[in-house]
Amino acid sequence: MHIAAYMLDMVMAALFFLAAFSKLGSSFADFRLSIVSYRVLPIRLVTLAASGVLAAEFALFLLYGFGLLFIWKDLFALLLFAFFTAMLFRKRRLKENADSSCSCFGRIQALNRYPVLRNGLLMALTSVRLLLPERIPHTMDSAMHALAGVTVIASGVMLAQLYASLARSKEVRIEL
Repeated sequence: MHIAAYMLDMVMAALFFLAAFSKLGSSFADFRLSIVSYRVLPIRLVTLAASGVLAAEFALFLLYGFGLLFIWKDLFALLLFAFFTAMLFRKRRLKENADSSCSCFGRIQALNRYPVLRNGLLMALTSVRLLLPERIPHTMDSAMHALAGVTVIASGVMLAQLYASLARSKEVRIEL
C-alpha cells in the first residue's frame, strides 16, 4: 500500500507541476484572461488571483512530491478541484455553452478539453489517496526517493516543453 501511496503522490505531483509550469511565461497572460472570463473578480484582483492559483499548484506539487501534510494536502486539493469545477459551471451558465474549456494546463489542449470530467477524475484520485497510508520520509532513504521523484517530474516536464518549443521553432522560418 505504501508503494501505491508513493505512486499516486508522484502522479498528483506531476499534474500539479505541469499545471503550474504550463502557466508560466506568455501563458500567464492567457491564464489571467481566462480568469477574467469567469466574471467573478474585479480586474485589479485578476493578477493576484492568478498568482495565488500558481502558488497553490506549486505548493501542492511540493507537498505531494515530498509526501508532507498527509491528509491536509489531499483536502486542500479536493477543495481546489471543487472550486475550479464550480467556476467552470458558472462560466458555462454565463456563456450558455456546454463546451466551455479552461486554460488550467496552459497550451496543453488534451488536458484542457474536458475540464469537468478531468476535475472529477482528479477528485476521485485524491479521494483514493485519502484511503492510502501516510508516506512521510522517516529516513534519508525515503527522502531521497521523494527528491528523485520530484526531480524526474520537473525534468520531464521541462524537456517536454523544450521539445515542443523546438518543434514550433522549426515551423517558423526567418528569411533574411
